Amino acid sequence: MERSKGLASAPVTWGVWERTAGRDDLVPAGVLVRTVAELGFTGIELGPPGYLGTGELAESGLDLVGGFAPLHLDDAEAFQADVEEWLDPIAAALAETGKEGPVVLADAGSPERSVGAGRPDEQARTALTGDRLAHALERVAQAAERCRAHGVDAVFHHHAATYIETPEEIAALVEHTDVPLCFDTGHAVAGGGDPLELMRTYAKRIRHLHLKDVDPVLLARVRAGEVPWEQAWGDGIFCPFGKGMVDVRGALALPELQDYDGWIVLEQDRVAVRESDLPAVRTVEEANLRYVQEAL
Repeated sequence: MERSKGLASAPVTWGVWERTAGRDDLVPAGVLVRTVAELGFTGIELGPPGYLGTGELAESGLDLVGGFAPLHLDDAEAFQADVEEWLDPIAAALAETGKEGPVVLADAGSPERSVGAGRPDEQARTALTGDRLAHALERVAQAAERCRAHGVDAVFHHHAATYIETPEEIAALVEHTDVPLCFDTGHAVAGGGDPLELMRTYAKRIRHLHLKDVDPVLLARVRAGEVPWEQAWGDGIFCPFGKGMVDVRGALALPELQDYDGWIVLEQDRVAVRESDLPAVRTVEEANLRYVQEAL
């Protein structure tokens, strides 16, 4: 895969994301970006609004490569609140750095979808249909237009435990909007898809790439209803590269993606990481980065 940009990390890999944003024991932003830069990454995503500032970025030398914005697509009032709390600050931060984005849009999910995440029967039972689906996709288009008004691009991230999760839901998004994709190999598997097949199908729509691997034993337990998705997330369902069921190297070698010139973001989602956990996480991420570098 020819790359004009490079390899990036994301705060969620280091336990910093929307569900942990209020904790007081997270890895400090300055420590995180220095660690990421020292490992050899050249970029990083933004994380929750207010976590990572332009000062820390400038000091680290990392490029800001995007920012994640979860939006309640099935709830008009909550969607508007998310636009103001998440989308606008993230788009403004990207614009401030002189970067074009993207804002990584995603559905924020619901308790019902969380319970059924990773389980095809439950995903089908709880899927949006009819007007609910149409309104959700309209909100995706509205969010992307708002990003463009800020002067930055937008992509959409299919995501476990949300209303845009399965291959069928990705297909609906692609058919009814013109928003490019942030493709995620791990969430594709959790949603019941074959990541390489989906990447081949939507290669021309992929503008941002998240690489993950998935623990097949934990996923089987989720699908059997033995372990809820939230517990599996905390237990490490997104595992070190090369240790799971995703053919990461095969994904990077796909002929259909040889012209891809966007960022490749390495993610191994962790529910929370304390500063004392940093040496152990750093060791894993060093191995993940080396695994991908050897594949390119």
